[in-house]
This record gives sequence, structure tokens and C-alpha cells, in this order.
Amino acid sequence: MEKSEVNKKRKPLPKSRIMLNELTNKVYNEAYDACERGEHVGWSTSIFPQELCATFGVPVLYPENNAAGVAARHDSSRFIEHAEGNMGYSNDICSYARTSIGMANLIMNEPGYERPAQEMPRPTFLLCATNSCFQLLKWYECLSREFNIPIFMQDCIFNYNFGPADSYKNIYGASQIKNNIKRMEEFFGRKFDWDKFAENQKISNINSKLYDECVLLNDKDPAPLNGFDLFNYMAPMVIARSRKETTDVLMQLKKEILDHIESNTSTFGEKTEKYRVDWEGIACWPFLGPNLKTMKKYDINCVTNGYVGAWSMQYEINNLEEMAEQYSHTSTNVVSTEEMMNKRINAADRFKCDGMLCHINRSCKFMTYHMFAGKEMVEKELEIPVMTFDGDQADPTIYNQSQFETRIQTFVDIMKSNKEGAK
Repeated sequence: MEKSEVNKKRKPLPKSRIMLNELTNKVYNEAYDACERGEHVGWSTSIFPQELCATFGVPVLYPENNAAGVAARHDSSRFIEHAEGNMGYSNDICSYARTSIGMANLIMNEPGYERPAQEMPRPTFLLCATNSCFQLLKWYECLSREFNIPIFMQDCIFNYNFGPADSYKNIYGASQIKNNIKRMEEFFGRKFDWDKFAENQKISNINSKLYDECVLLNDKDPAPLNGFDLFNYMAPMVIARSRKETTDVLMQLKKEILDHIESNTSTFGEKTEKYRVDWEGIACWPFLGPNLKTMKKYDINCVTNGYVGAWSMQYEINNLEEMAEQYSHTSTNVVSTEEMMNKRINAADRFKCDGMLCHINRSCKFMTYHMFAGKEMVEKELEIPVMTFDGDQADPTIYNQSQFETRIQTFVDIMKSNKEGAK
């Protein structure tokens, strides 16, 4: 009798994943140690200029990254329910926000509550950039009131025009970076080290370049990685982009990818990669396993994902305006639908995708709007199908496995027909 899927022995993690897990634990432990010593600890939106606090040597953790991890461990529901039921927040707002706000309230009011696997220590300040979501500002205002702590803001102007940002936007962004440095000097009680800042910028640029190289290597056929691997390796770019340990993780990952390419193997497994797909949107974290298993069942590999590239920023060292432009342009949520979908079209073309699978994420309405508005652009330009499914990044009540599999079946039928018609 064959072993069941549940009882199959898990494959050992690659060295890069072990290094990644060690780095994540180190980042959290440093924050906890600082908290226990009565030192400053920050909570930050995912694309705030992290080079600043790295220069001050102050640990920072990321509620979005944390909420994703909690959701992937199937533990987000209780925080979401607390935010909705006990605090009165609507289920229409972001589930990352509900998870984070619910956890913050429990930290403040119920110190004996059951901790998640990765709980964040109580912060003394907040960092908020409006480049990835306009709801972030209100979310962080709620956290600020809950903890009674200040917010350091990096306001990012929406880019309506296609192409580079207007110079006045970069000047505005650079002035905010300077102002945040000044405020941080007062708050932390020490001067900003501009030489150390330049070194952190250099490391961030190195890591962004390495990360881009790893992502782009997946354009090979067969792809050396399954698409969800990139969701894992996105983590160090979010929480530790300015650290040399991230360089080590990415160099090891690149080595493993090149080994796969040389040996014509893939983390997709032994099954044949029949259909190459561009997954668009944030992961459906509570159902990452079922998503991956269902797609493997139908020989689908997600070879690229536009979302994971949001943390890749390269700019001239010591050039604050160029740095500000990168932070104001990196997320697809601060550019026009035309520019966002043009990036997706170019990626799907480069990675030789047979289709695009879009997660219609209840929490991320702006990104979802892009998908609906830009769907026809992709289909017209590339002549590939764009399939959608309903879900959420952290709220498990939105997703339906039956719908997902039915959509995948239809998706495969269309891609198969296209392939046969092209012969």
C-alpha cells in the first residue's frame, strides 16, 4: 500500500532555506532582546526606507510579514475575530491590518494570551510609507493610538504618468527622508552616521541585484524553482534587506538555482512542467499548500510573480532623490494600471507563460482593481488566458477550494487548447 500524502517523508530543506530561517529567527530575537533591555523596537510597513533604522542600529519588525507567517500557520483567525468581534473593525478592511490590530490589542490588554509562533514584541515607534497601500496610514494610526507611540511617515505620491517620476516628487521624497533622519536623531538620542548609512545603502543595492538575478533565472525551461519558492525568499528582502546575512542567503539560493539549471532539475518536483503560469497578487497564505498541490496535480508551475519584486530597489549611493524615487515607484500600487500591467506583460512574455492566474484578494482591493482593469490588456497583447479566483491573504473564510480547482480545470483546458492550436 502506498503511503498517504500526509505520511510521506518530507524532503530536507535546501541550505538556503535553513539559512533563511536562521536569519528570520535572529531578526526576531534581536528585537525581543532589545525590548527586554528597555531599548527601542519599531514596527514598520513593508517598504519603508529600512536603511534609516539599520544605520541607527535599532531593530524593526514588519506586521505585514508577520501576519503572512501567522496566516500560513493557520493562526490568523483568532486575531481577525478579536479585531472584528471585540474591537468592532469591519471585515472589509485588510486582513493583515485586522490580524495586526487584534494582536496589538491583546499585547496591551491580555498579557497572558496564547502567543503565536512568531509574536512581535511591543513597539516604541512606528514606520509608515504609503507606497504599497493607502489603507496603511489608517492602520498605523490605529496602532499608534493602541500603543501611544509616534509614527515616522514617508508619504509617496501616486504616479499617474507612465515612466519615471517627476523631479518634484523625488525632491519631496528626499526631504521626507531627511526629516525622518532629523526626527530619529531626536527620538533615539544619537547622531546619524552617514558613512554607515552609505554602507547600508550599498548592501541593500547588492541584495536587490542578487534577488533580481535569482528571480530572472527562473525563465529557464524547465524553471529551476516552483513559483511559491519566491514567496519564501521574499522574506529577507522585507525584513533584512540591509544585512550581509541576506547577501549570504541569496548567494546560496543563486548557487542552488544554477545547480538545478545545470542538472535540468527543479524544486517543482518530478512531475513534468506542462504549463508555465504567471501568478499575480499576494499569496493566499492560509491555503498555500492546497494551492500548490492543486496546481501540481494539473502540471502547472507558477514561474514568475510580479508581487515579489516590490522589494528590489537599486539606486546611486548617497543620492537621496534617487533613493526616494525607488521607494515611490517600487510597488505596483503606486503606479497607473497601464504601467503596472505593462510590467506584467513583459514578465509573462519573458518567462514564456501559457497563462496568468490572478488572486482576487479581498484584502487588497487596489491590486485587484489592476487585475480586473488590465485583464484584457494581457489577453490582447500576449494571446494567453487570464484566470481569476477568489481568496484573501490572511482571512481563511474567503477562499473556497472547490472554486479554485474548478477554475484551474477550466484554465488548463484553455491553455491545452492554445498549445494544440499552435502546433
